Order: sequence, then structure tokens, then C-alpha cells
Amino acid sequence: MKRRLSIRTRLTLWHIGLLALSLIGFSLALYAALSDQLYRSLDERLRVEAGAAFDDVLRRAGPDFGGGGRPTDFPAQYDFSARLIDPSGHIVNAAGLLSAVPIDSVALDQARQQNGALRTITLADDQQARVYALPLLRDGQVIDTIEVAELLNVTEAALRSLALILLVAVPATLALAAFGGWFIADRSLRPIAAITHQAKRISEQDLHRRLNLDLPDDEVGQLARTFDAMLDRLEAAFQRQRQFTADASHELRTPLTVIKTNIGVTLNRPRSVKQYQIALEQVEDEVDRLTRLTSDLLLLARADASQPVAQQREIDLAPIGRGICDDLKPLAESNDLALNFSAPERARTRGDPDQLYRVFFNLIENAIKYTAQGSVSVSITSQPALTSTPHPIRIAIEDTGPGIAAEDLPHLFERFYRVDAARSREQGGSGLGLAIAHSIVTAHGGTIEVSSEVRRGTTITVTLPGL
Repeated sequence: MKRRLSIRTRLTLWHIGLLALSLIGFSLALYAALSDQLYRSLDERLRVEAGAAFDDVLRRAGPDFGGGGRPTDFPAQYDFSARLIDPSGHIVNAAGLLSAVPIDSVALDQARQQNGALRTITLADDQQARVYALPLLRDGQVIDTIEVAELLNVTEAALRSLALILLVAVPATLALAAFGGWFIADRSLRPIAAITHQAKRISEQDLHRRLNLDLPDDEVGQLARTFDAMLDRLEAAFQRQRQFTADASHELRTPLTVIKTNIGVTLNRPRSVKQYQIALEQVEDEVDRLTRLTSDLLLLARADASQPVAQQREIDLAPIGRGICDDLKPLAESNDLALNFSAPERARTRGDPDQLYRVFFNLIENAIKYTAQGSVSVSITSQPALTSTPHPIRIAIEDTGPGIAAEDLPHLFERFYRVDAARSREQGGSGLGLAIAHSIVTAHGGTIEVSSEVRRGTTITVTLPGL
């Protein structure tokens, strides 16, 4: 498998990469903005200097301006380089760096046409200067042209200094950010490493172990607590699986032992036809018990696999409950019990009629079997909904039996759990009835609850979504 970079390294690289893009973009924008601002300031200063020189020429030439009168000392007193050019293109007077710069007739014509023009020139010593040419007009005619200039040394030096600062600052900032990013990523991911280390030490044999990391209530802390909660569920599931396997093996071994014993005793010596018939009937009873047990186990296994309800259709629980009570009425009468049934005209839900029939048949049959005297009442209620939301249907099975102790109530829906193990086996029970009922009702989106008091009876309530 191809080895990938660790999350710590990737986080650091992403951090440095994004910061590098931000810093480079900021540096380029800063350099471009400062460069534009410096050149704009220089050009504006040249325009101001040209205007000042123009005013000086007008003041010194006086009324003779344009008629041949020009200041002879122009521009010796200026603190900037300037020169005066007559209409024929000859230098009248010059000072500073423009003294040795030849006339550019093309630039001069452009300045006269545009009433002022800027250009950059290269001097003999390879220095660059910025030049502004301003034509002097009288009655719409160009009399003279003033050119002022400044070296770009200061501007370029400022830009070079800024570039040097950025070239040093950006890598230094990235290096510091890389160290800080690695440190932060390491501190942030250290709990993840602890979780990984602890998780590797947990196996099927020691699911009782937990991370138990003292972490704040952040994303990593929530992850650790979620992992511990998952281990709780896994441990409970493994315990249920082990217990289920042990109980199933015990339940299967009992009828197989009875079958083998009967066969062994029968084959031990010759017996009469009647004795063989009795032995075969006993074997048949145990085989029937095995068949019911394996069928129940298969149903629970499918429920564990979260298989959907096989047949989903609209059904009415009222006739189903009435039919079950009619079928079980002889059993109730044989036990001197009154079996009462009440239901509305219709109590419609959606589900598998065969599975729901099995649930209610088993629940009512158990109530009859374990009630020595009194009555068993089955009632179905369906309250009309005040809104468009479907109203629930409640099926209550109430008996006057011996009741169930409070310590047994939380375990009633556990597989193979028996309140009275000996009596349950004698009556053919396997301890799976309530577990199966719970699985079927849950698969139909309902709930099943048991309330009971010793010597006062038991009530089982099943709630299903109505239509």
C-alpha cells in the first residue's frame, strides 16, 4: 500500500502553502501599490516644478515674453534640473543633468501637441531620469518649452529596499509559521495518537477496556467519548452474543439429550409395540420442540440482521384480536378463566399480519397459561387524532395472575430469560416468546411494555402506529 504523508505533515504543508500564497500576493500588491504611488508622486512633483519654472519665466521676461525676452540666469537658482528650449529646438539655458541631454524632437513635438508630456530617459552613466516637458504658449502659439527632470535613484532605492525587506521577511515568516504550524498540529493531534495507541490494545478478549482520556469537550474529546460509548455497545453486543450462544446450546442440548436417552433405553432390550410407540411419541415431542426452538432462533437471527418486515400491508387489528380470543377461549375455559375482549370498529395499522398474529397469540396464550384464577382481558384502543398525524393503536393484555417481581421486569425481553424456569420448560416454553414479540413489534415501529405487581396481575401494552 502506498504510504501517504501523515495528517500532521499535511496540515503543516497546507498551512505553509496557504500562508505563502497570501504573503506573496500581499507582497506583490504592496510593491505594485508603492511603486505606482512613488512614480505618481514624482510625476506630480515634476508638473509642479514645471509650473513654478513657467511662472518664473513669465515674471522675469515680463512684457517681452515671446518677443525675444528671456531670463538670462534661467534656471540657475532652481533646486531641480531644468532647461528652456526655443521654438526652433535649441537650448536657451540649462542646468543640472539636462545640460548634457540632447534634444528629443519627437518627445518635444508630442509635448507641444499634448500641452505637456512625461518620459523616462537613460543618461550616459546608465542612470535613469524622469522628464516632464511643458510648452509655453502665447496667443495659442508655442513660444518656448520648459523641461524639468529628476533622477529615479531615490524612487528605485526605496523600491529595492522594500523588495529586499520582503525577500527576507516572507521566508522568515514562512519558516516561523512552519514551526508554529507543526507545533500546533502536533499538540492538536496528540490525543488522536493516544486514541490510536489505546485502540490497538483493545481486542475482542478485553472489550472492557476504555480510553478514559481526560480531554476537553472539543471535537477530539467528543471523538474519544464516542469511541468509549461505541465500545460499551460492542461489549454489550458481544456479551449478548456469548450469552445467546450459550443459552441456545443449552436449550438445544436438552431435547437432544432426551431423544438420545429415550433411544438408548428403548434399544437396550426388546420391548413391546406399545412401549416402542410411547418412546417414539416422546422422541416426536422433543423433535417438535427442537423445530419450534430453531424456528424461533432463526426469527431472532433475522431480527438481529435488521431484515425488514416481510409483508407490509394495511391491516385491521380488531378482527385479528377477536379471532385469537375465539381460538383461545376453550383454553381459558379449561382453566376456569374469563377471557374478555373489547375493540373499536376498526384499528388499522401497517405490517405483516402473520407476524402480528403470532405476537398477540403468544402474549394472550401466556396470560392464560400463567393465570390460575380470575380473568384475562384484551382491549384495543384507537383514539381519533385531532390533527392529520396518524394516532397510535394500543393493545393491552391484562391478567389477574401471580404477577412478576420488580427485579425480573427489566429482564423480561432478554432471550432465554425465565421468571420460573422449571414451570416454563414443563409448559413447553423456551424463554424466547417475549424476545420474539419485542423484535417483531420493534420492526413494525412500535413499542411493548410490561407492568406488574406480585399477586395483583400483569399488564402487557403494545403500541403500534395507526393509520
